[in-house]
Amino acid sequence: MNDDIPKKSKKGKKGSRNPVDITPEFIAEQRAKRDAIKKAKRDALIANGIDPDQIDIPKDLRFISRQMLELPTNSNSKIASYTVSIMTYNILAQALIRRKLFPTSGNALKWFKRSKVLLSEFKHYNSDVLLLQEVDYVQYNSFWKLELKKLGYESVYNRWGEKNHGIAIFYKNSILEISDKMSIDYDSEIISNGFNNNNNNSNNIITKNVGLLVSLKFKPSILSKFPNTNINKSGIIIGTTHLFWHPFGTNTRTRQTYLVLQKTQEFYNRVKLIQGGEWFKFFGGDFNSQPFDSPYLSITSKPIKYDERCKNVLGCSISYELEKSKQGQVNEEGDDVEEEEDVEGDDDKKIEETANIEKFTTPVPETFKPTDYETNLINQMQDLHNSQPLRAISLYSVGYKHVHRENSGLDNDKNEPEISNWAHTWRGLLDYIFYIDSWDLNVSSNIETLEEFEKITNVRIKKLLRMPLAKEMSNHGQPHEGEYPSDHLCMIAEVELLLE
Repeated sequence: MNDDIPKKSKKGKKGSRNPVDITPEFIAEQRAKRDAIKKAKRDALIANGIDPDQIDIPKDLRFISRQMLELPTNSNSKIASYTVSIMTYNILAQALIRRKLFPTSGNALKWFKRSKVLLSEFKHYNSDVLLLQEVDYVQYNSFWKLELKKLGYESVYNRWGEKNHGIAIFYKNSILEISDKMSIDYDSEIISNGFNNNNNNSNNIITKNVGLLVSLKFKPSILSKFPNTNINKSGIIIGTTHLFWHPFGTNTRTRQTYLVLQKTQEFYNRVKLIQGGEWFKFFGGDFNSQPFDSPYLSITSKPIKYDERCKNVLGCSISYELEKSKQGQVNEEGDDVEEEEDVEGDDDKKIEETANIEKFTTPVPETFKPTDYETNLINQMQDLHNSQPLRAISLYSVGYKHVHRENSGLDNDKNEPEISNWAHTWRGLLDYIFYIDSWDLNVSSNIETLEEFEKITNVRIKKLLRMPLAKEMSNHGQPHEGEYPSDHLCMIAEVELLLE
């Protein structure tokens, strides 16, 4: 080889460009071209029914992913803030699955498949806090704790007694650390303001439902990002629950929502007394109630005045519970437990004399004539909620109309989405993410605008996970292969916490 032959200069290589020509405008143009090519490829995949984010996932483990919809905002960059995403999700306990309840789900019910699809969803959405319901106790210890720990989550779990499923809160340990926790047992809780009778013992209906609250402190590594700011927020108090499921359980659920607020405030007072600081307060879960039902309305639309529909449903529910308290109790899975030995006392006689025995053909009767005793209990429940200086503000109710008007308030006047549950026999909205706040007893608790919500809570709603319309869903129930791994759909709120 002749060393005297000059080597080709790299400057003459095709595609090279004089550095002088590489202007900011040129760079922006090239980026726009690359983005357009990527978008065209994604659109082509979507047009062929393929989720671009799941192209490498086996077909039977894919799920329908949904977009995080961004809300309009007038962000003040001068205020120190931190963004946190919160998911609530009833993941369907394997222990509750019966083929007759899910006749069209096929292999999607099998745990070895469902668990992988659920895990893929958690990885995909990557939320900072997961509020989970119907978490099997066995799977929590053998699968969820281990697999989600690999993704950076720590967790707390709660269940009633030795019940085979419960609720769990998972949180990213890179940004949050637990400092306290509180369990709620609705069956044993006593309402603390002097109301009694039905509002304290709910006619002895044993629901086996629980709630869970935790205080999650911001880690020092997060707070250190704001060295020159007066941070007065310590972290978030957040809870989850799965309320009583029974179709005739509206009265019990309405009592339970009261306790959600009462226990959240008790826990907040305890945390603030012991740890100091200020805390954001969130609560999410499966409330088994729709936006026009008394459990939801009683905590979000204060002062509550039950309309005829609410009175009919509550009256029917109370009558049903009075009858059941005589015949035997109702457990969470929906089967009547064996009747205990009946030792008649004064309370039994009262129930026997006041129960409005009906043919309970529907939990939502068009008309219902309650007894005087039942009417008194309905009025007590209304007064009970109106005496509580607390309210729950639904993040989807406040924000969803700004990002998906077509699916906001379709079947309700609270601007909530249409569905979060799509089972074989029933479909509707049952799941919520609330902010818990104080309420002046003399003014309406309704929040109409994003600006009002931010001013009151120091929380800015940034994004909400898109919820499908009923007309977009398949005719069959969920879970289903390639669609959703539970009969519920997860909901996610990304919020900006104003720390000053």
